[in-house]
Amino acid sequence: MSNRSEVLLALVGFMLDKMMGYHFYLVYDQMIDDLSDPIIRQMQNYGDVAVFPYDTDFTALQQMIRGFYHTGNLRNILVICSSEKTLQLFRMITRRNLQTPSVHWFVILEENIAKDIASVIKEGTQVSMAVGQSTAYDFFISHVNKNDEIVFTEIGSWKWSPTGSPSRKTSPTFSQPLYRPMREMYRNFGGRVMKSAVIDNTPFFKVNVLPDGTVMPDSGIDSKVLETLGKVLNFTYQLVITEDGQWGGEMANGSFTGMIGKVQSGKAHFAINEITITGPRERVVDFTLPYFMESTAMVSRAPAEKNRAFAVFSPFTAEVWLMLCITTLLMGPLITGATRIRGTYFQYDQSQIHSLSDFEFNIYRSLVIQGNFLFPSGWCQRSLFLMWFFFCFLIYALYAGTLTAVLTIPSFEKPIDSLTDLLVAMDKDDFKANVVRGTSNEFIFSLATGGIYKEIWDRFDFDDGYVYSWDEGVAKVLTGKYVYMNAYLGALIRAKRRGLHNFYFGRNTFYPQSYSIACSNGSPYKVLFDSLLIKMTSAGLVQKWTQDEVDKVRSGDTGGSNGPGAITLVHLQASFFIVVIGYTVAVVALIGEKIKSAHIDSHLRKNSVKVNGYF
Repeated sequence: MSNRSEVLLALVGFMLDKMMGYHFYLVYDQMIDDLSDPIIRQMQNYGDVAVFPYDTDFTALQQMIRGFYHTGNLRNILVICSSEKTLQLFRMITRRNLQTPSVHWFVILEENIAKDIASVIKEGTQVSMAVGQSTAYDFFISHVNKNDEIVFTEIGSWKWSPTGSPSRKTSPTFSQPLYRPMREMYRNFGGRVMKSAVIDNTPFFKVNVLPDGTVMPDSGIDSKVLETLGKVLNFTYQLVITEDGQWGGEMANGSFTGMIGKVQSGKAHFAINEITITGPRERVVDFTLPYFMESTAMVSRAPAEKNRAFAVFSPFTAEVWLMLCITTLLMGPLITGATRIRGTYFQYDQSQIHSLSDFEFNIYRSLVIQGNFLFPSGWCQRSLFLMWFFFCFLIYALYAGTLTAVLTIPSFEKPIDSLTDLLVAMDKDDFKANVVRGTSNEFIFSLATGGIYKEIWDRFDFDDGYVYSWDEGVAKVLTGKYVYMNAYLGALIRAKRRGLHNFYFGRNTFYPQSYSIACSNGSPYKVLFDSLLIKMTSAGLVQKWTQDEVDKVRSGDTGGSNGPGAITLVHLQASFFIVVIGYTVAVVALIGEKIKSAHIDSHLRKNSVKVNGYF
């Protein structure tokens, strides 16, 4: 074996000793064709090994990096290729977004192309590099400096000597470890300035834009989360506000709008502002563990109180009223008939028998609890009146109790409590659904292939259904037949500002949403964010910050009901209608009687003339 081969094998052995984990991959070209088998056997002593001869397609390597197998553990990739092919390999890693903190790259080169590699890789591609020829190699590791630049720093050297025992042939001198875990590397950002994409969105992240265009945090749940992360990890942050004010929707070319688009394009390191985890977004960003969960609410205008013009009739159904009328009308003839039969067969004075109109009038008086002026002498009539009085008592008690409840407890139109109610309201009452454009609440409907989501989307009015902010959505509800669908907390706070009594929140929510921080693909600090977010939620900080936002909103409620109020003219409209109807009937009857009387007088005068003519 030549000295070069022996040096390379010794160097690989040294690097394998510094690697972590049990999964090793070798990428090589013709430079080491004669040494590939010895290197592979050497790597097999440390764990599982996969070999990838250099291929410009890189399909097999890409499948391995993106595969789910072993993604939870560190994987080590040793690259021994020419400088040109090594640079081409890292260009592919960046172009295909294959950077990941679960892979650490170990590169052996004959010439120093550290600056070239640093210019093509993204944060998340961790590289340890050995550069040298003959028997001496210098070692470099990549990291991101305070100026947000990827650079390589020399950490030591390694030399091989042809003499001495195998253990003494190498002499490494290092100031830092060849491999540092992500948790250790990013435990302290060293005052680095991180860029966070945001939109102005109370109660999660309220911002102020200064005259010079600088975006400053004002308040909000996510503002507190970001502030805490910065203090613990020692970084400051610069807010990057999105021009379109959107969270992030996928466009036809695969790019995203809004905050997700800022992270995807590299204009921001991460985005935090009530960002929902969705499948399409996960393809272009890495989400942290969720730190806030809520569901989507349906907000509609408070149901209007039902018309009380005929409230006095509401205690009974139409069938009951009809039966009362029939029963009342029949009781008069029934008692009159019984009285006349008794008078005929028992030889009573017919002058003592009351007329049908007397009986009918007193039957009605009893029904409305006005007493009875008749004093029947027979037990037959007394029995009929006794049962009728008891019947009237029951009817009056039921009517009075029910009417009291109807007049004192408001009755409202049927509210929209579920998606099924919304679908019916859209079909029968011309209600329209509203969603904020470019949010997950739009996507669950627009991407649905079946079920009630698709049925609602099929009826969606694209001209009048979109709104572009939460404030616009809540305000639009008060202008007509609209149902605004968005996350509960933000809708609740905006409704409180406009008077919560003006709105109705459906009893059933849907589409539970998890909010997290959207980091760039392969973000190496995501694991640190995950750990701190768990601590914040477990300590109740996120819940406290949420309650703080709710408490500081001044409610606009000034017209809510404090319980049953006094009975007004609205409640008694029907009573006055009855009086007016009575007056009208009386006037008509008076006119009728006048006409009839005039007709009779005229007829009598004619007859009188004829009689006088004969005499």
